[in-house]
Amino acid sequence: MSKYILITGLIAQGALAKTAAKIKEISLEVMPLKCTVAALMSTDFIARELLGAGSLSGEEIIVIPGLCTGPLERIQEATGCKVLKGPKDLTDLPAFFQSGPRGSQEAVSLPTRSPIRILAEIVDAPRMSLKQILEKAFYYRNSGADIIDLGGDIHQPFPDLAKVIKALKGEGLQVSIDSHQKEDILAASAAGVDLVLSLTSQNIDIAKVLSCPAVVIPDDGVDLASLYHNMEKLEHWHVPYLVDPILPPLTLGLAQGIERYIRVRRDHPDCEMLMGLGNVTELVDADSTGINALMVGIAGELQIHYLLTTEVSHRARGSVREISLARRLMHRAITEERVPKHLDDSLLTIKDPAGNSFGEPDLLEMQKVVRDKNFRIFVDDQIYLFNAHCFLRGSSAQELFSQLEIENPKHAFYLGQELGKAEIALGLGKRYVQDDPLRWGYLNQDETKKRGSLDDY
Repeated sequence: MSKYILITGLIAQGALAKTAAKIKEISLEVMPLKCTVAALMSTDFIARELLGAGSLSGEEIIVIPGLCTGPLERIQEATGCKVLKGPKDLTDLPAFFQSGPRGSQEAVSLPTRSPIRILAEIVDAPRMSLKQILEKAFYYRNSGADIIDLGGDIHQPFPDLAKVIKALKGEGLQVSIDSHQKEDILAASAAGVDLVLSLTSQNIDIAKVLSCPAVVIPDDGVDLASLYHNMEKLEHWHVPYLVDPILPPLTLGLAQGIERYIRVRRDHPDCEMLMGLGNVTELVDADSTGINALMVGIAGELQIHYLLTTEVSHRARGSVREISLARRLMHRAITEERVPKHLDDSLLTIKDPAGNSFGEPDLLEMQKVVRDKNFRIFVDDQIYLFNAHCFLRGSSAQELFSQLEIENPKHAFYLGQELGKAEIALGLGKRYVQDDPLRWGYLNQDETKKRGSLDDY
């Protein structure tokens, strides 16, 4: 069995040892070096510290903190050991070893691209200018949409529809039309639209002249007998189609709607299906990230390859991007036959994948090695603020700041900003790392790649 040496600094060694003790069936040893904050170490420094270390045989695997800088070869040359760069935070170590330590040269076989295609609806498109439609379409495309759906009016035609479709297709976009107007459907078909939504027994005859596939739905939204009858007609006419059994809002028939999808998949295992998610995400007082992830997972299990969504209400803002991330996550989980956990935490926005690293006993131990007046800030069940001369705890930024005597305006601004951030983290149960932005999943992924602070091992 390979033995892993976990390099750390003086401040985090206790917490790292506790985390390492929870990792079973792997031989781990914590090795603190003469540096307080591990993230400040360079590979040159680590190499010098380990050079000639009598406890190393050359057979060990050295794991350094993820935020250390410099080439790993420096350490390998000094020790003769294989060297890996670990995660940025010690609480991520269990997942790091669970998925297999990174850093090997073995090729990783990645899952193929998800078969799910996203239709993003531009609601009220007939009342928008061409410029507004194009701007919305580009936003949806950048968010991950595959097809731009033009939502038409129920009672009146879409002016300049052909011009809009040709403009969108001229930008390389695929386009669908959602309309009950026969004139709109015919104009869209002539303009080269890629998909028509939605046909019932009232307008199904128009399918005979369409130049593209159509979506067929039950006559009254729930009658599968009418849906099956219309499917038979389209089959007889050799018209390609997608099936949408209709998904009602939560508390108004969502469970029955999912049951209809299950029944259609059982009765017609090879048919392509579409599921509209707007009725769910737009009509519930809950964050859309988790709802979209759940519904995309259900779609993945049922092999539903087309998902229609909207971003009308403020609560549904970002749904296209969330569905795009969710389809990748669920496709990987299904491909690897595992639960969608520890694969991609982009959709964890309000809640974090892991909590804070240190409790009060750990922080009291840390303070013993601190020799300067610089304040360290941590969050656990309270906000903790300490340096070499004081150790404070409280539940609000104001409570803690009022106990400090800070004369330098820049320092006061810095502490106020950090304590305010810590108070938000405390209230939401989020991980707090001093000098780093709070983590909001895909909403600020680029920001959270910045270097860490004392929370790094």
